[in-house]
Amino acid sequence: MSDAANIFRFDSFELDKDAGELRRNGDRIKLPPQPFRVLELLASRSGEVLTRAEIRERVWRDDTFVDFEQGLNFCIRQIYGRHAPFH
Repeated sequence: MSDAANIFRFDSFELDKDAGELRRNGDRIKLPPQPFRVLELLASRSGEVLTRAEIRERVWRDDTFVDFEQGLNFCIRQIYGRHAPFH
């Protein structure tokens, strides 16, 4: 069973950090690893404004060689694509 401190609930969604799962009304939603990490960070800092630089520092490793802006935009599209009610 997951520790309640590692479960984030928002609207009809539940993000279980330990299980690495996102659920909506109890149904599992597939989310690739990187978008999951971005959503996990945003959920853990709910109510705070995070800069793109902070997100990069927390989610992308220093030795990652990708276009960060494009990568983050992809992650946000993946998250919002599964959170249609938030549009």
